[in-house]
Amino acid sequence: MGSLMACIIALRLEMVGALRSDFVDTYEKDGFVHQVPVLSSDEVGKLRTVLDQMESQFPDGRFPAVVTNPHLEHPEVWRFVKHPVLLKTAALLEGIPVTELRVMGTVVFAKYPEKVDSSSKRVVVWHQDTRYWALTPQKVWTSWLAVEASTEANGCVQMMPQMHRKGDLGHLPHPDLENSTNPFVEKLSIPEESLGPGSPVCAELAPGEMSVHSGWTPHRSRPNLSNKRRLGLAIHWIPANVTVGPRDIFYEHEWRLPVDPSDVNFPPKILQFPGKPKAKYFAPIGEHDIPGPTCESGSAGASES
Repeated sequence: MGSLMACIIALRLEMVGALRSDFVDTYEKDGFVHQVPVLSSDEVGKLRTVLDQMESQFPDGRFPAVVTNPHLEHPEVWRFVKHPVLLKTAALLEGIPVTELRVMGTVVFAKYPEKVDSSSKRVVVWHQDTRYWALTPQKVWTSWLAVEASTEANGCVQMMPQMHRKGDLGHLPHPDLENSTNPFVEKLSIPEESLGPGSPVCAELAPGEMSVHSGWTPHRSRPNLSNKRRLGLAIHWIPANVTVGPRDIFYEHEWRLPVDPSDVNFPPKILQFPGKPKAKYFAPIGEHDIPGPTCESGSAGASES
């Protein structure tokens, strides 16, 4: 069985290499790719079982909006983060050797169904990750691995193509967030007029597929109005030469703890400990109670504008 799985992974690694030009060209042009195959049905089933067991330990048997760094507490998650197809794709898209990859952090994202007629719809507002993470140089990108199907109906991530080369688009107070009591409220969003003339792309994913987006790519998500949970594992990557510094904002839990995915130990050795925050005035990005626009669905790596 072990040799068979090794052969399957080798074939998928060859496939990633064969698609290198398409993946890289689209990623460089649009700031993201999606529907990238990573896990087999058997592998994604095992990861789902691990996360289901984690979920059962939370109150009411439900994940909170975000669960940070499960790879530092659960060896099974750490093994999936080290998956060779995931590592090779992440390195390939940014043009660096796999040996230069560092995992800055991981997040389990669970989005549960809401009533269609609910007066309050939970969304994640438009934002750029790099804006908040105090990195020098400012280089970070994210793989979003679908453990269950991520669709427009259940609130998949939306990406705004071809805006990642424009730097910080400006994150301003959003009037609809002013009085929110959500503990994850960050209360800033990118103004719609700063997002350019293009249309959002729904990065829909089948179980075992992933999207990858640049830290400067504007993205957001809408409510889950389906009858099925949306479940994914995000991995935030940085190159080995990036320094993680203190932020201008306060987060109660520091999750930016880089590790080397080649580390054979568990838990892996944390390579950097960021300094204390410079100020304490708002919390990290999370889900907010405002509506959002629909988006265009795109095929694997397709550019929508």
